[in-house]
Amino acid sequence: MRLLGSEGRAHKGGAFPTIASSGTCTNPPRRLEWRQLSKLQKRSYIDAVLCLTRKKAKSGITGALNRFDDHQAVHNSQTPNIHWVGHFILWHRYFVATYEKALREECGYTSGQPYWDWSLDAEPQNLTSTKAFHSAIFNPHDGFGGNGNFVAPTPEKNPLNITGGTGGGCVTNGPFAPPRFMLNFPNHDCLRRDFIPRIMNSFADPKLVQKVLAQKDYTSFARAIENIPSFDEPNIHGSGHFGVGGVLGTIGNAANSPGDPLFFLHHGNLDRILWAWQQKDLKTRLNQVGGPIAPFDYGGKNVTLDFEVNIGNLAGNATLKSLLDTQGGTLCYTY
Repeated sequence: MRLLGSEGRAHKGGAFPTIASSGTCTNPPRRLEWRQLSKLQKRSYIDAVLCLTRKKAKSGITGALNRFDDHQAVHNSQTPNIHWVGHFILWHRYFVATYEKALREECGYTSGQPYWDWSLDAEPQNLTSTKAFHSAIFNPHDGFGGNGNFVAPTPEKNPLNITGGTGGGCVTNGPFAPPRFMLNFPNHDCLRRDFIPRIMNSFADPKLVQKVLAQKDYTSFARAIENIPSFDEPNIHGSGHFGVGGVLGTIGNAANSPGDPLFFLHHGNLDRILWAWQQKDLKTRLNQVGGPIAPFDYGGKNVTLDFEVNIGNLAGNATLKSLLDTQGGTLCYTY
């Protein structure tokens, strides 16, 4: 077994409140799409996220001042070892579940972690469409706010020469605009977004979701959900990251993307897609993993069911086997 990340160490984390002493999951919270929530539920979720910014950090990572920072800092500390690997989707499943646990146990949130199904908003036949950015998720009153003001990126900040950015500055409205919400890790800054319609509409294409769901085994599923690191070949993982984050946006930064609260709804949707794929052959897919341990090392060592991941001080180490079942005891939620 292999531990990932310099911050990882054995830790006896507290059990989920809905996990019995026997290790069984009872009364799992159900995760809903953002549009399925009432206005009261939306407000409750956003209030809980803001609550985390007022709780003292426990990750032990320099620069993380509060519990929201903790998650961004842990993700940063383990990048790039958690992308383009076999455990990518399960590491992030554990990460989002731990964030959900913090919202519920530390900030009084009573529902499941919501997700954003961006495939409902994409218009792949019209790549210039801005429909996605008028989605309820970006509502400034009961959503996450919208774009940043336009900032032209310098060549140094845009080495991949990504075009079509419409923002790049601080988010201007909603509950996560400054000064109400600020990031501390790795530096003190505002939340930034840089909407790119072309990427949003092509990467969130429902046909790409169906392609991922059609994969025959876990290894091919894990590879399909990330695809290759190229803007010439869309992948659904990149939709929420680069469609919303673009060049200068927080969620478009590979290491620091959890600094945008939307990260957890984006990855919640990716997790829902994994969950839906598993339902097609649950007996097999609760006992199957694969893919490389090292990024892109498709001819090297593969992950196994007893391969361990960690998220530093945020929770205890977990095997991939334990993370395959969302109601298996380590995890306790459903869709």
